[in-house]
Amino acid sequence: MKKKLYIETSVWNQLEHDDRPDWKVTAELFFANVKTGHYEPYISSVVIDEIGVTTDKKLQARLIDHVNRIRPVMLEFNDEALALAEKYIASEFNGTNSKQVYNDCRHVAVATINDLKHIVSFNCRHLVNDRRIDGFNAVNIHNGYDLVVDIATPDKFVIK
Repeated sequence: MKKKLYIETSVWNQLEHDDRPDWKVTAELFFANVKTGHYEPYISSVVIDEIGVTTDKKLQARLIDHVNRIRPVMLEFNDEALALAEKYIASEFNGTNSKQVYNDCRHVAVATINDLKHIVSFNCRHLVNDRRIDGFNAVNIHNGYDLVVDIATPDKFVIK
């Protein structure tokens, strides 16, 4: 059985950024593994929303092209995910009203309600962070979700 991976926007972005060459190489290796069928990739409308606000239209087109080449399963962000994301914000981010925090919580919520244990991200501030992961899982358990999410960088899923 293939592992199901929710691929957050920061991983797609690294395919087009040169500021962290090590992350770009890791993202390329990760997606090469995904293309071979080792994993079942998922994204949500949150990823498309984030790509959609990219002001550089050529960059935006390249990012969409990357997504189209991988052809991940598309998950919709719904009312259940919204309610869970708001609980994360209230609990883990003290009600912070930033768009970045909001979107990060939306990624975790949509993965959680769709039973996707593994979230792949380069966002070490809000997502790939043990304290935050524990907090997301505490909210999940408190709200009746049995799923314990694991949020990791793509390195964890690169098969060498």
